[in-house]
Amino acid sequence: MPISLRLPEDLETQIAGFGARQGISKSAVIVRSIHEFLAKHAQPSSLQIYEEVMREAEGQRDDAKYEALEQRPLKLAVRKAIRRKHAQRSKLAKPALTTPPDRAGKQA
Repeated sequence: MPISLRLPEDLETQIAGFGARQGISKSAVIVRSIHEFLAKHAQPSSLQIYEEVMREAEGQRDDAKYEALEQRPLKLAVRKAIRRKHAQRSKLAKPALTTPPDRAGKQA
């Protein structure tokens, strides 16, 4: 589709010189420049955004699994310590719970 574009004289000279050195027309230089500009400044499509988010989520999920596996031994050690503490307290409390109360000190 034809388009009319007014360029400053110095810019047109630079485009013509670049085109001559590269062996391409001024139109080709301008079209290539527009393509590069749009590629650089284009907003990502919804599909591109979705794919990027999913890649990041996959990486985070792997990180979370790794962190969970690393923390698991510590978690197990804490649970073991709590169970040991409860067992000790239960051992101390068992005689008190199984011995009948002393009725001598109570008044009727």
